[in-house]
Amino acid sequence: MKKWMYAAMAVAVILLGLNIAAPRLAAYGLYRGLSRHMEISPDNVLVEAHPGLSVLTGRLDRVHAGGDNFRVGKLRFQSFDCTLEGVRFDPLASLMDGRLQAESAEQGELVATVSQDDLSDFIKKQVKGTEQMDVSFDGDTIHVRGKVRVGGFLRADADIAGRFAMEGNKLMFLPEDAAISAKGVRVNASNLARLEVYDFTDFPLHMVPDQVTLDNGLLTLHGRVSNH
Repeated sequence: MKKWMYAAMAVAVILLGLNIAAPRLAAYGLYRGLSRHMEISPDNVLVEAHPGLSVLTGRLDRVHAGGDNFRVGKLRFQSFDCTLEGVRFDPLASLMDGRLQAESAEQGELVATVSQDDLSDFIKKQVKGTEQMDVSFDGDTIHVRGKVRVGGFLRADADIAGRFAMEGNKLMFLPEDAAISAKGVRVNASNLARLEVYDFTDFPLHMVPDQVTLDNGLLTLHGRVSNH
């Protein structure tokens, strides 16, 4: 009889421990997944599950990941905040892979911002062949001005106008117009190279922004999931 009591107590202790530990393990698994894409710490990730053992069935009540001033891909974000509710994931695949990746969510919201200075730094690093580059903002349009070489020897003034937008799962910088002036002659250029900023296809939170706005130099990405 005592053996059964001890066994029952041992099982109860194990279940209690799992109930507490499972959400923490899920949070660490989510952090592992996110850390492959962004500079994030375990403190930036929160997982809620009631009861905690529901994690073992692949269900999380709430997931939150966010922070300030860290890099995502080639771009530094001023802020990043993502909250999902009713999250489903594959616990076996997550265990084998060592990271958690959300497969779906009942609802959720993503808001991220990039400062004017970080946007300028990104564009200056990615736009090749331009010297003395200056980046300015006019509403939702970005102007990249500088010196370019035409024909390999002639230096000309260039003004490239473009904007940030989502194309499918990718955040892109899309040049819309370019004017090149040399010795009083002005030529409008077309077929400009498009720049991929970040691909959200494999993002662990299963969230892709659907709105991009640029206001006073602040780029804001917004995405929402809702099944209601």
